[in-house]
Amino acid sequence: MNPTNGGWVILLTLLLAMVLGVLHLPETWPASLGWWRPAWVALVVFYWVMALPDRLGLVTAWLLGFFVDALNAEPLGLNGFLLAAITYITWRFYERLRMYSIFQQCGVVFVLVLACELVRNFLADLTYDSGMSWGVFGPALTSMLLWPFLFLLLDRLRASIRVE
Repeated sequence: MNPTNGGWVILLTLLLAMVLGVLHLPETWPASLGWWRPAWVALVVFYWVMALPDRLGLVTAWLLGFFVDALNAEPLGLNGFLLAAITYITWRFYERLRMYSIFQQCGVVFVLVLACELVRNFLADLTYDSGMSWGVFGPALTSMLLWPFLFLLLDRLRASIRVE
C-alpha cells in the first residue's frame, strides 16, 4: 500500500520535465538543434492527465506554467495558459484518448504541441516583433516522435510504484 498514492512520483516527473526543458545544449553542437527541443512539460502533463485525470487539474497546470515561465523567461502566464489548455482538452477527452492507439496519440500530441507553439510564436511576434518562423514544427515533431517512449516509460513507472 502506497500511503501518498504516488503523488511524489507525479511531482518528480514534472520537476524532471522542467529541468529537461531548460537544459542547454553543449556549445560545440549546432545552435539550430535548439529548434528541435521537445515540449517535455507538455508531454508529462498530457500523460498524467490522460492516465490519472483526478490527480492533475487546471489550477495545478496553471501554477506549473508560472514556474515554467520563470525558468524560460517568457511572459508571465503564457505557459500557464498553454498547459491549462492542454490539461482541459486532455481532461475533456481522456476516455477517448485512452482508447486510441499509440500512433493516434502521437497525432494528438503533435496537434496539441503545434497549437501551443503557434500561440507562443504569435505572442512572441506581437511582443518582440520577431516574425513567424517554421521553427514551430520542430518541437511538435520531436514531441510526437518521443511520445511512445515517454508513454511506455511513465506507464511502467506508474505500474511499478502503483501511482493511483
